[in-house]
Amino acid sequence: MMLRQDSLIKGQVLPMLGARPRKALESMEQEGLLLAEEIRLRPGHSLLVQGGGREVWLPLTVNVEDLLETMNILSQYSYYAFAEQLARGYITVAGGHRIGVAGRVTVQKGRVAALAETGSINIRIARQVKGAGKTALPWLFSRGQLLNTLILAAPGCGKTTLLRDLIRLISDEAGLTVGVADERSELAGCYRGIPQLDVGRRTDVLDGCPRDQGLEMLVRSMGPQVVAADEIGRRADARALENVLAAGVAVLTTAHARDLAEARQRPVLRGLLAEGYFQRAVILGRREGRPEIAGVAELPGGKLIYRGEM
Repeated sequence: MMLRQDSLIKGQVLPMLGARPRKALESMEQEGLLLAEEIRLRPGHSLLVQGGGREVWLPLTVNVEDLLETMNILSQYSYYAFAEQLARGYITVAGGHRIGVAGRVTVQKGRVAALAETGSINIRIARQVKGAGKTALPWLFSRGQLLNTLILAAPGCGKTTLLRDLIRLISDEAGLTVGVADERSELAGCYRGIPQLDVGRRTDVLDGCPRDQGLEMLVRSMGPQVVAADEIGRRADARALENVLAAGVAVLTTAHARDLAEARQRPVLRGLLAEGYFQRAVILGRREGRPEIAGVAELPGGKLIYRGEM
């Protein structure tokens, strides 16, 4: 694992950066670099590396030229080819890494049309944690059928990582056809339409498609037995889930909430839970800086049927 992570950072991530940030990261102690989850460049501030539950401020003050050079590399010196993605606030590059951008935007007819000037960059490193879903998987089936499952966690607790691995396991090991509505290109990390991360050999991905539309498109076009999406919470998501379930397709998804009590305080989630859309909830937390499954609950009642070691 250490060798694979070392290859990931040195072979994929460092070449995306301008010369000065790249050199600063190369001089960073190895353990901190291997644990990196996000690399943030903000002009006038130190280069920041976050991961493993900690922050490391490197002795390099980022400047505008660092941003411009990095953006040129990320866009392969064809900034306008990525204009549509940048208008959404991010681009996805080879390897599935997601580059968040902020700065000055231009607005047309009330909608963001383009990112006119880059003010900061956040490189979110795509890591596959195979086996992350092994513990939860057996609790999500009943009589050989996958139950509609909601994964709950606070931000940064590994919802997307767990969901990605469950998709892979359900596809490869349970032998089910899975359709993924990957609105923000995080689950499969598609680059030019091809998943860069392993989501299974029986999985089809709609990349960059609005979640609610993607779920219904997959049911109509790809004949999945399971559909998956990250971070539901809009009313349109609820309507799409209702249509998916009416078609007899199982649902696997995530939402922001620390536990079931907090989920039931959120209007859309409260309705979905009250109406019995889900039969299982997986609750995540962090232990010693790393994501960990706190428990699996039976719904609608919320009885814990598996308790983690947190």
